Amino acid sequence: MPTERSANIRMGLPVQIVTNTGELLEKTNINFISEQVDSGTQGILVKAPIHASLDKFRALQLVKARVIWSTAPAPTVPVLAITRIGGQSFVYVAVTEGKDTLARQRAVNLGETIGNDYSVLGGLKPGEKVIISGTQFLIDGAPIQPIS
Repeated sequence: MPTERSANIRMGLPVQIVTNTGELLEKTNINFISEQVDSGTQGILVKAPIHASLDKFRALQLVKARVIWSTAPAPTVPVLAITRIGGQSFVYVAVTEGKDTLARQRAVNLGETIGNDYSVLGGLKPGEKVIISGTQFLIDGAPIQPIS
């Protein structure tokens, strides 16, 4: 682990062993944390046991591991639904006004990327419908036709 994360490393922290494409091979937990920093790698040695059958992994095989630092329920939006103007991130939401459905631009605060999605820290309300395609053709207040 990088030394910058030393304050966050703890026993039992979930670890996912994944392929190069991100496919999950196994879930495990950290069961060993070294007390010293390796001077060659400037990292902290941590270990997590693998319980998979012997045909999945080979001795001295290099694998990718994804550490789950924390989990919290949060809404996400696809990366392609985000537009940026002057460094600020926006999404378009579908709003019903009278008999019309309009696209309204909404400023959002984004968190980490999760695959092809951003976590949304603020700016959206529960139940709002985010427009995820064709956003390059939209302006605030444009009439839209939602697809079920």
